[in-house]
Amino acid sequence: MLLASAGLGLGIVAVFSVPAIVHLYQQIRNRTPKTDGYEDKDGQSSDAAIKAFSTKLPKTSILILSIIGLCISIAIAVLSTLSPRGRGDGLFLENWLAVPGWALLVFQAICITASRNSVDAYELGIYSMLSCVTLAFILAVQDNQVAVPLWKHDGLIFAIRVAEILTTVCLAFASLTIPRRPDVFYEGELVDQLYTVSAWSRYNFSWASRVLGLATKKRNLDLSDLPRPNQYARSKDAVANWESHGFNHSLWISVILAHKWAFVLQWVLSLAAAILNFAPQWVVLQLLHLLERRQGNERVGYEGWLWAFWLMVVIIAQSWVETLVFWLSWADICIPIRTQLSALIFQKAMRRKDVKEAGKKKTPTSTDATAAGPAGQSCSTEQPEVDECGDDTELLKNKQSTVNLIGVDAKRVSDFANFNWFIPSSGFKLIVSLVFLLDLLGWKALVSGFGTMLVITPINIYFSKKYSDAQDKLMQVRDEKMGVVSEALQGIRQIKFSALEPQWENKIGQVRERELKCVWDAFRFDVMLFACWITSPILLAAVSLAVYAAIHGSLTPSVAFVSLSVFKALELTLSIIPELTTDLLDAWVSIKRIDAYLRGAEISKITKDASEISFDNASIAWPSDTDSTNGDEDPNRFILRHINATFPTGELSVISGKTGSGKSLMLAAILGEVDLLSGTIAKPRVPPLHERHDSKANKDNWIIPGAVAYVAQIPWIENATVKDNIVFGLPFDDYRYKKTIEVCALTKDVEMFSDGDETEIGANGINLSGGQKWRITLARAIYSRAGILVLDDIFSAVDAHVGRHIFEKCLNGELGVGRTRVLVTHHVALCESKTKYLMELGDGRVLHAGLVSELEQTGTLEQIRSHEQGEAEIRYEEHVRDEEEEMTAVNSEEISQLGTDAAEEPLVKVPSKAHQPRKFVEEEKKEEGAIKARVYSAYLKYSGSWPFWVGAIILFLVVQVLTIGRSWWLRIWTGVYEDKNSTSSAHTQTFAYQYTLQQSAIHTMVKPMSIDSGHGINYYLGIYVTLSVVASFLSTFRWYYIFKGSVRASRELFARLNFIILRAPLRWLDTVPVGRVLNRFTADFHSVDTHLAYAVAFSANAFLNLLGVVAAGLFVSPVIILLAFLLLGISVMFARQYLHAARSVKRMESITKSPVFEQFGSALTGVLSIRAFNKSQTYIERMYRRLDDWTVTTWHLWLFNRWMGWRMSVVGSFFASFVALFILLSPDMDSALAGFALSFALEFSGYVMWTIRHYANAELEMNAAERIVEYTELPTEDLSGVRPPAAWPTEGRVEVNDLVVSYADDLPPVLKGLDFSINRNERVGVIGRTGAGKSSLTLALFRFIEAKSGNILIDGLDISKIRLHDLRSRLAIIPQDPVLFSGTVRSNLDPFDNHTDAELFDSLARVHLISEAETSPGTPVSAAPSDTSRKNANIFRDLSSAISEGGLNLSQGQRQLLCLARAIVSRPKVMVLDEATSAVDMSTDALIQRSIREEFGDSTLLVIAHRLSTIADFDRILVLSDGRVAEYGTPRELWEAGEEGQDGDKGIFRAMCEQSGEREALRRIVYGEDTAVAHGA
Repeated sequence: MLLASAGLGLGIVAVFSVPAIVHLYQQIRNRTPKTDGYEDKDGQSSDAAIKAFSTKLPKTSILILSIIGLCISIAIAVLSTLSPRGRGDGLFLENWLAVPGWALLVFQAICITASRNSVDAYELGIYSMLSCVTLAFILAVQDNQVAVPLWKHDGLIFAIRVAEILTTVCLAFASLTIPRRPDVFYEGELVDQLYTVSAWSRYNFSWASRVLGLATKKRNLDLSDLPRPNQYARSKDAVANWESHGFNHSLWISVILAHKWAFVLQWVLSLAAAILNFAPQWVVLQLLHLLERRQGNERVGYEGWLWAFWLMVVIIAQSWVETLVFWLSWADICIPIRTQLSALIFQKAMRRKDVKEAGKKKTPTSTDATAAGPAGQSCSTEQPEVDECGDDTELLKNKQSTVNLIGVDAKRVSDFANFNWFIPSSGFKLIVSLVFLLDLLGWKALVSGFGTMLVITPINIYFSKKYSDAQDKLMQVRDEKMGVVSEALQGIRQIKFSALEPQWENKIGQVRERELKCVWDAFRFDVMLFACWITSPILLAAVSLAVYAAIHGSLTPSVAFVSLSVFKALELTLSIIPELTTDLLDAWVSIKRIDAYLRGAEISKITKDASEISFDNASIAWPSDTDSTNGDEDPNRFILRHINATFPTGELSVISGKTGSGKSLMLAAILGEVDLLSGTIAKPRVPPLHERHDSKANKDNWIIPGAVAYVAQIPWIENATVKDNIVFGLPFDDYRYKKTIEVCALTKDVEMFSDGDETEIGANGINLSGGQKWRITLARAIYSRAGILVLDDIFSAVDAHVGRHIFEKCLNGELGVGRTRVLVTHHVALCESKTKYLMELGDGRVLHAGLVSELEQTGTLEQIRSHEQGEAEIRYEEHVRDEEEEMTAVNSEEISQLGTDAAEEPLVKVPSKAHQPRKFVEEEKKEEGAIKARVYSAYLKYSGSWPFWVGAIILFLVVQVLTIGRSWWLRIWTGVYEDKNSTSSAHTQTFAYQYTLQQSAIHTMVKPMSIDSGHGINYYLGIYVTLSVVASFLSTFRWYYIFKGSVRASRELFARLNFIILRAPLRWLDTVPVGRVLNRFTADFHSVDTHLAYAVAFSANAFLNLLGVVAAGLFVSPVIILLAFLLLGISVMFARQYLHAARSVKRMESITKSPVFEQFGSALTGVLSIRAFNKSQTYIERMYRRLDDWTVTTWHLWLFNRWMGWRMSVVGSFFASFVALFILLSPDMDSALAGFALSFALEFSGYVMWTIRHYANAELEMNAAERIVEYTELPTEDLSGVRPPAAWPTEGRVEVNDLVVSYADDLPPVLKGLDFSINRNERVGVIGRTGAGKSSLTLALFRFIEAKSGNILIDGLDISKIRLHDLRSRLAIIPQDPVLFSGTVRSNLDPFDNHTDAELFDSLARVHLISEAETSPGTPVSAAPSDTSRKNANIFRDLSSAISEGGLNLSQGQRQLLCLARAIVSRPKVMVLDEATSAVDMSTDALIQRSIREEFGDSTLLVIAHRLSTIADFDRILVLSDGRVAEYGTPRELWEAGEEGQDGDKGIFRAMCEQSGEREALRRIVYGEDTAVAHGA
């Protein structure tokens, strides 16, 4: 037998030597000179890294050790040959067979030393190690046979043989210490060292020590401290790898195929882990058998010590394999899959059709997913209680749900891929344990035990199904909550202006309550699952042992405690199966959603290449997910039919038409962003990015004829500096840049920005005025290399004179001329002089189109002009405002908070020594160190305060006492049968001796029980079963108890956060990205709702289990307590290192996640602009970087976790081995007590590791609570004040008395003693130059800025004394930027159902969104007989027509009109209008001005004027100048008083009229001679 094993060992070593032979042959054959550098797919090494890299020491050690080993083996062989017969070790042939084995090892060592390639040397080192392990095993088997006789008779040979084994072990270790390569860098940053370090460091996770050491030293970590991902985890490479396969299967099959070898290795290792899982129990069984066979007090021999050693080895082996599976699952499967899916989803978003249609209505009563709560009361009454979410495809059109694909779905899929190995592992463990238990208990006991489990299984399956359903509902409600919260945050200004905070708080609160109901349902079902999981193993053990005892009439310690350990090991296996099943179902739903998204319609090339832009009988519609060819079937779909047009190259073309006539659709068609239903569209070829060679661009080759630049109707601005937004990734050309700033009328803005063009702009340009947003996006297009400029309504948000400047200097200046410019505008007269081609749209078709010269000849031009604004009106408008544009500068000292043409609150201009541009959007704050005590106390308080937690501690302690009590009772029970085999006196002596070592209290408690064996099996069994049942019940109840507190805390925290955020100052809301706040409401609450409860309960459980283990060890010997504390001390040392790093990295993970979602959201909003500028790839590259940042944090979080887990396992293995050694050293220790102690000792490493991991986890989950608590402590707006009378204001009188206002205490005032009054129902126009204080007055009226001195009285009440909510709810404002919410026309007009349908239709008619004939509900729409005569349906005729998120399925003009209709419905007594109709065509605007006069006759109107004709017939005009009242009176008074001022100058109002070019027309309006002009007739 020994000879055969020696021969086999030699054969295996020979096989492991083959790679060395192959390598040597290749090295001799390819004599390539050694290169200095090192590069692989991970990156490139630096000179410093190569210099620092050395393999000399390990190579030298390997060579020396192998030679020493060969010499020793020759010495042993020679000595065994020379030994006389009967002496020596008697292994003559075996010893000589070891010599060639060592010779092969020397050969391998030479090959390793000679290798010029470090990677080859590393791999050969692994083969050398495997050869050493094989040889060591063979030698150990031989030594085991001869060790005892040699020890007694031949000490020299014994010593030499021991030396040989030690040399083999040392050589194996040395072979693993060869570093694989020098440090490599990717884009100048260090790459993770997984593939850099030696095999020893790699497989015991030591390469993490550098970062852990840094964390301990700094007490914190930054992203720059963490190495970057390697090629397998790097997004760019992961996607390239995916695309190289060219998969066309279902997504789940593709994922498996892409990672097949990693999955195979994962499953193979899980099989090994399953077998090794029961190895410690098997070793304990052998030990207990040994003790049971022992006679009296005899000492255990050599065999016992060997088993104690093997116990340590198998625990370490089992832990290492399990650690490896966990690490492989994260590093090679989970992180790469998450990265791949996230990157693929983002890439798809850049290619996917931009569908903005509102959700299709399934029934007449349904509404869009997010129109929940009171906003859609009429719609939700007939729906089932919680079908929270509609179907998935509908959700995928919602921007937030698309972001969820990365945030939720990709994570679910990758998490399941990570943990899927538990499925085969559970199966393997079940099989191994069954075989083991069959041998131990016999089939009858086993079948009886598993019978009870089978009874529980249907209950388990039922609750698993219920739990899974609850989770599905929860996910749906979470999507809905995300939509509602997201919408509230995006429309927060409108909510604040209209004082709708309580309603929105209620609306969000209702969705939240539904979410908490789902959370509680999931918890309830989870408690039942816990009940099954806890009860199964306990019942299994109780029944199996009872049947065994009944059959055999006795129960030995080896059977009882080993089977108990096996049942305990099975506990996790059985408990995890239902959870895995639900995870599998979740992952399945998610992968289907991702698959559906990735298979969604992409924008295809709908245009043909040609030299100019032309339409040939084209019919076009906005993109839809349905088949574009049969788009006509949907009556609500807007279609432009039979377009024939050719836009001249290098010239200016203008598209005009009434509001909602399809002008933006025409531009989208030029961009290729529509569904082409018939006909053809041609345009010049757009060169792909790699052909543009942007980096080589210069003045001569700057313009690329086919390239396109686009200015959208809603300007899209990035969270970046002004300069970055304009240059947009192109090379910086100083002359072109300055010229662009000048022609786009941005020069003065840039001067006023506190950091110039380095000033940071908030997300979506939140801190810019309307005009600035437009001009910066225009500047981006003008600076670009595009030969085709597609411009949507660029004049609507700028003043007339600025419009004139842009038209002449920008569109027709040196940067504009020669480019093909297609412009949508209502200002036809302004553009007429330089326009080559003109198109007018209406009724879903082209009304007129042609060259301007031709249209002039036919008289059509005059007709078009009549629909639009006149030239005189333009000249007249140019002087309405000051010579300079309304310059609302970002970060300047004159900024309002209105999102209108005025501007936002200022940031103080602080002179700095080295001027660093200040960030408008502050970096997200990362807490440092441990979670603050106040966070814990806040959570404790909200979950039920101290009484609740004292109850929890008592409950957990009782459960732990019962757990130990159960095992102790088993020890007494099995001790009884053992006692029968020895005399009573001997037994008494044994226990007397044993317990003198221990506490006398335990001695007196246990001794009588031990001696009294008069009770039958039923007595012991009865008590054991009773203990088991009580333990099961209380174990289950404690989870219910904790979950109850968790839901209580969640409800309270959310309510506070919801309240605070809705009432936070506008300034704060502007500077914090929506994504960041949304993260608190979603991801952080996801943690607090569910994960935190589990983390707290699990950590408490693990800690008490650990105490239980130490207490059990105390029964063996008090010395164990010292050992336990020593090992715990070492564990704490590791844990401290781990916690410093894990805390920082977990916080970083939360923070690196936000930019991923922020960029995704921003790119989805601006996808048209990004694609038009051909910047998709740039954004994809940027997303790669952000995904890599996220990957780095997750990677290190798990690396640190494995680093700690592995070290804890090693410490735990020592504890188990020491307990075994103490047992062996106590000759009087009975096997019952030994079994009791060992069954707990085996758990030590697990419990230490779980305690620390769960504590860390609880702390990391507390990080979410910390972030929420941080926001709940934000300051709010002033909520105090008195309630005004219910009918206030009844008259609408406004008095402003000596009002002084500034934006901050340390800033100069912007209103400097303002004094005026407005009488009841007066209409007052407010005019004035830039910085005069018009917008500040508006903000002061709504108390967004508080008065320093003076006051504002409305109907005699000081507004600073009344509650903010009452003030704002009784006033109304129509800002320039309209805000709509997803839902229906009705929910936007009347969010809280206070008005009848008739009133709503009436308001729509008054703003001319529907005709007078359509004001009755349900007006029939006649079906058009033919395609040519067919009209597009007017969605406003149906109040239940869907409005998409942000109102994006309406044009800008329609959105403004709907906001105006909303104001008409509410009929406030005091109303402020600020350029409320800028995006509306002229004729509609005139009609609306008339409506305003008629509708608001019973209101006090304050109108910030942009056209003098609008306000020339108002009751009074307020002229502001430098924060003071310059003039105030009726138009007539100001006209007459302004003829000659005191110093000879004309008054400001008169001067404006004089310069307007329409002096006479205005004079007639002022004197009431011409009301027709004023009334827009």
